[in-house]
Amino acid sequence: MKPLRCLIAGVPQIILADIVQRIVQENNNVEVIAHVSDIEDVLHKLNGSNINVLIIGMKGNNTPQIYRDIQSKFSDLLIIGLVDDGRQAIIYLDDVGCNEIVQAIKIFGKTGKD
Repeated sequence: MKPLRCLIAGVPQIILADIVQRIVQENNNVEVIAHVSDIEDVLHKLNGSNINVLIIGMKGNNTPQIYRDIQSKFSDLLIIGLVDDGRQAIIYLDDVGCNEIVQAIKIFGKTGKD
């Protein structure tokens, strides 16, 4: 199985970006292609590489328009938004249907304590 190719972008806290990169790289199924801060570099990397996952830094729950544009242009791309200090994340999926919703629930759902 080919590893997922990951791009880390726009995470303003260098320490957080380094931690995320290190944690992601510890997984044998994920390859971090690059860590970039400039949006033009993000677009260049997405156009020139077969990226599967984009991890972005966000301020609050507001998604910058450029990332919504990226999602519509690269519909197979999984975008994970790290909010503020990275303790919250938002998962963006495009072209979501019933199967995608069920799959997301299975992957990210948690069960409560008995």
